[in-house]
Amino acid sequence: MLWHIAREAPQLRMWLIANPSATPAMLEFVAQTGGPGVRRAFEVLFESMDEH
Repeated sequence: MLWHIAREAPQLRMWLIANPSATPAMLEFVAQTGGPGVRRAFEVLFESMDEH
């Protein structure tokens, strides 16, 4: 189901970034294909990683 969202629903891709079931390959795909909010979602993820 997550890969279907990654491939077919660009408006939902930003939510995959926070999903613990998203694989590194899926995150790479999302990063390359983009979509609304994807860049910001990755920024938030990386910022949260810097804080820990």
